[in-house]
This record gives sequence, C-alpha cells and structure tokens, in this order.
Amino acid sequence: MKRADVTGLILAGGQATRLGGIDKRLVVVAGRTIFDRQVEALAPCVAEIVVSARRAVHQRGEIAGFRTVADDVADVGPLAGIAAGLVAVTTPWLFVLAGDMPWVSRALIALVLARADDESDAVGIRIGSRPQPLCTALRTEVWRPIVTGRIAAGLLKASALLTDVQARVRWIEEGEVRGVDPELRSLHNVNAASDIPSDIPSD
Repeated sequence: MKRADVTGLILAGGQATRLGGIDKRLVVVAGRTIFDRQVEALAPCVAEIVVSARRAVHQRGEIAGFRTVADDVADVGPLAGIAAGLVAVTTPWLFVLAGDMPWVSRALIALVLARADDESDAVGIRIGSRPQPLCTALRTEVWRPIVTGRIAAGLLKASALLTDVQARVRWIEEGEVRGVDPELRSLHNVNAASDIPSDIPSD
C-alpha cells in the first residue's frame, strides 16, 4: 500500500572499492541492476523515490527520472547520504535503503512502514541483537537534527544510529522478518563479486 507520507531514499553514494569503483546501483544481479530491483520494490510503497548519489553523478543528472541529492561529505559514509535525504524531503517519514541490497522485498518494506505511526520516531530491524540501520524508517523532523549533530560530532557509525539516541524506536525482531523473508535475503549486501551467488533465483 502506497504511503503518501513517506519518501524512499536509496543510498547510492558508496565508492564500491571492492567492485572496482563501479556505481553499485549499476551492478547486475540475475539480469537486472540493483537499482532497478530496488525501485520495483519501493515504488508501490512510497510517494517518491530520492537517490543519494556522489556529487559528480548528481551534477551530471545520470539517474533519469529520479530526484537526486548530493552525498558529498567526505569520509562520513552512509550518514552523509541520510543527512542529505533528510534535508531534501518534505514528507513526515523517510524510508532509508542501502543501495547494495538487491533482494529487498516489497513485503519487508511494507512491514517496516506498517509500524511507522504517531507512536514511533523510527522503525528498525534487529537480526539477533544487531540493528540493521540501512533498511529503516525515520521520522524526518526528529532525525534531521540528530543525524546532522552526529556527523558534526564525528559519530559516524551507522550501526549505532538507532541505539545511541533518545528516540522512540519500534523494533521488528528477526522472527517477524523471517515471517515475510524466511532466508533474510532482503538484508543481503553486495560488497564484492563473491557476494552475488550464481545459484540464487532472481525473485
């Protein structure tokens, strides 16, 4: 179900050094790019998709059909892209998705967004005791100053984003995630060529 109060943010600003510096959104997995797969999953759930990209990509307008924001704070990592997205959007909620997760499912996105309500400031996923901060929903007005402040303070660890601050975080635990994604494929990252198994079906 599409949420008019949510913008989707794809974090596509990574350097992908272990993939030869290629833009990860262009990596082809089972016949389709990671970006195309993510758009297919996100588009039915959110009002708009915004892409956080490296400044050069942003300036060249290479991501046709999508609004881009410049991820241009050096050596900050994913928080730079999240900060740029939080500044750019006007919707009450921002759904953050790492740009290297080719199998993210619409069902998982819908599960997260179903918990984004007036009683929460963020919806996070925990697998075991480990938070998954790059597949999460953030209340824009709450997290805009938090993320900016953490960058200014040099607190750049994305995994600590939902655990180190005073905010109302609603957690979705592993059992619930497995209810819609039994093998946790949605949370699989592609950081190197070896992370793309040849025997996993496309859907």
